[in-house]
Amino acid sequence: DSQKIQARHYKTLQEMYVKKSNKAAVTHLLNLEFDSRRRFITSDVLKEQDRAAKILEAYPCFREPDHVLDELRILQPTNSQYISEVQNRWKTFYSKVQFYGMMKKAMKPPKTLKGGE
Repeated sequence: DSQKIQARHYKTLQEMYVKKSNKAAVTHLLNLEFDSRRRFITSDVLKEQDRAAKILEAYPCFREPDHVLDELRILQPTNSQYISEVQNRWKTFYSKVQFYGMMKKAMKPPKTLKGGE
């Protein structure tokens, strides 16, 4: 019976992701389906070299950083603040990378029409 429920959650998750539903609804379904997803990911059915591709095929929502960061709760399940801490560190890192990229582009000397500096 629980496998039927998990299959229904998985099907709904796939449909919601295709329709680009809101993040909170997808996160809720990912939470409901967490145990079966862990079994799928850690099962011997997936070969090591195909594992990442198969996971992204089964769960395309993990192509988005927000859902991947939410999934990191498995690293520290007892720390309720872990996900928010990681998200804050990601935002800080991302803003620094953006700043570095913009500064590097701004500091490039202009090129002439012939390609010289």
